[in-house]
Amino acid sequence: MIQKYEVLLFDLDNTLFDFEAAEKEALIATKEKLNSELTYEVFHDLYQSVNKPLWEALERGEISSGEIKTERFIRLIEKLNSNHDPIEISEFYTARLGEGIHPIPDALEVVEQLSSRYELVALTNGIQKVQESRMSRSPIGKFFKHLVISEAVGYSKPEPEIFDKALSLVKTTEKTKALMIGDSLKADIEGAYKFGIDAIWVNLKSVKSPQNPTYIAQVNHLKDLLSILI
Repeated sequence: MIQKYEVLLFDLDNTLFDFEAAEKEALIATKEKLNSELTYEVFHDLYQSVNKPLWEALERGEISSGEIKTERFIRLIEKLNSNHDPIEISEFYTARLGEGIHPIPDALEVVEQLSSRYELVALTNGIQKVQESRMSRSPIGKFFKHLVISEAVGYSKPEPEIFDKALSLVKTTEKTKALMIGDSLKADIEGAYKFGIDAIWVNLKSVKSPQNPTYIAQVNHLKDLLSILI
């Protein structure tokens, strides 16, 4: 058990919530909205061909999550040779995505137990409307004191400013008292390391570990956090 921390910074997508499940539901609805005759698999791959590079650009500090919301659908609609309004489609997709509440197994139990010992802050690069909707609809949300969203604060993980913003909201600003918990080696783990706080890698898919890890531990199941932190 590690006792020195007071604040836990949690990523949301693919750490506490199953983003792929929510995304699939939203994309199926969006495909129907666009009257696309493509199979879901083809539509999904086409969407990811424009979406993924934009999120990678966000982690490099080249674009904001607010810009991604519409830009990905501008590019997708162009690829589909469609005349739909990308802003309308973006708003439709965002609303559907925010309705997708699929917690990772044991997420609620883990968060509830940890909240009795630590101050919890959600720290996410997700779209503001989506994350606010998801946290307000899910019982997980009530255990978090603060929700720090890149679109709202103007900085994205792994930029140090978003971690600094999170610490400014809690009782302690001491970096040694804060711990980042997330699935992204780039945004969460590298971001925390460069900011100067410890991190735990949530490796739910059991992918190969990096050769020179900068995290203090990794977990393959969320419940493993309890044996480390309680």
